[in-house]
Amino acid sequence: MRTHLRALLRVSAGALVALAAATAPAVSQQTKNVRFALDWAFLSYQAPFTIPVDDGTFTKLGLNVTVDRGVGSADAVAKVAGGAYDLGHADMYTVARFNAQNPDRKLIGVMLTHDKSAVAITVLKKSGIATPAQLAGKKLAAPPGDSSRQVFPLLAAANNLDPAKVSWIDVTADLRETLLVRGEADGISGQITTVVPNLQALGMKNDDYTVMAYADHGVDLYGHVVITRPEFAEKNPEVVRSYLTGLAHGFRVMLNDPKAAVASIKKRDAFLKDDLELSRLQLANETTFFTPNVMQNGLSSPDKAKLGRSLELVGQVFGFKAPAVEEIYTDKYLPPREALQMKKN
Repeated sequence: MRTHLRALLRVSAGALVALAAATAPAVSQQTKNVRFALDWAFLSYQAPFTIPVDDGTFTKLGLNVTVDRGVGSADAVAKVAGGAYDLGHADMYTVARFNAQNPDRKLIGVMLTHDKSAVAITVLKKSGIATPAQLAGKKLAAPPGDSSRQVFPLLAAANNLDPAKVSWIDVTADLRETLLVRGEADGISGQITTVVPNLQALGMKNDDYTVMAYADHGVDLYGHVVITRPEFAEKNPEVVRSYLTGLAHGFRVMLNDPKAAVASIKKRDAFLKDDLELSRLQLANETTFFTPNVMQNGLSSPDKAKLGRSLELVGQVFGFKAPAVEEIYTDKYLPPREALQMKKN
């Protein structure tokens, strides 16, 4: 454990000094308490949010950050919109739907963390289901707030599937994969980075299940963003910028020291298994976080045209006017671009 903690402090040490200098106004102010709501449980890929707490980065940036787990993107959105939390982590398109339904309580994304969406439907191969269209008449299980479930109508629309022909079983996150393995559900919705390792932990092999990633079936989406209330960001711009600076540090540590990332998360859940979480983290890093775009251009570098098209699609499917890109995502609170660069040591 001590080795991992030393690694946390060692990785990007020079860069951290530079980042602290870049956000000096935040450091000089009185320490600000920040409440952060995760979208899901404490799993290895959530380490960027906990590492800066553990290694003192947030403290150096003038922040006292509390990180709490969540039970889905809709849950995180509700917590931040209601004022219980200052910042959170949620699927961008769940946020877009919320904003359309709650014009007086809109949220804004201030950093794109998932450069590629990990939302998916997973079924057992023995079911014979190989395409989304074959989900008609089937039962899917997921927590109500799960991001893959929230945007399922997008997958249905892209694959000539009437979403009304699919029934849903409300289930807690810890039982979702179990229902699939037992055959009590025909499929489950959930991010690849959560579902696949959980199935493997239950003894399933790669040949036992089929993952239908939305991105591979006509739904090209971005993923999660750090969210806040616009009024909070406008009133506390340096707090938001300092938080995102610390978060970028967390991503760099996770990229370069996976074991340190897992150690940080295990402080919150000691029952997690190292091997499983390292495997989960590798999957997340390769499929969601550190895409070629991110490695070349840094964190939170979306193609605005692609983002606009995806918002148009969401609006068409869910029946609301698509927001302009700047209504759902802004880069005005990001730290300097050099602070967002990702490099494998």
